[in-house]
Amino acid sequence: MQHEPEASCEKNWIQFEGSCYYIHSRKSTWMNARSVCKTKGSDLVVITSEEEQHFLMINTNGKDQRFWIGLHDMDDEGTWTWVDGTDYEKSYKFWKKGEPNDYDSNEDCAHLWRNGEWNDVHCTYNDCYAICEKKLG
Repeated sequence: MQHEPEASCEKNWIQFEGSCYYIHSRKSTWMNARSVCKTKGSDLVVITSEEEQHFLMINTNGKDQRFWIGLHDMDDEGTWTWVDGTDYEKSYKFWKKGEPNDYDSNEDCAHLWRNGEWNDVHCTYNDCYAICEKKLG
């Protein structure tokens, strides 16, 4: 019997559990970050567990930067939606204390901030890096 070769990630992607992750080296807005991921056959990361959150924190730690994730409430203020349709209400969350707060209106996109905590910010904010994710298989 022949065994199927085990799926693995492309060069410059990091593998964790059943997904590959790519941290883009250029800052951009949320929309542009999502476009970058799409051109790579992926989408912005959807965080579904404490383990995945921890993995992302390790891989972004010490950079004191911000990283876009695939979570927004652009369609309906206060109704957060994952880009892949994962049920937000039932899913894992790691918001910074007091967030999301839509601080000065239109804070409709989420990013990882210091300590990996989530924060909402304007989608046009162009000081975040994309974290792309694609499932193996």
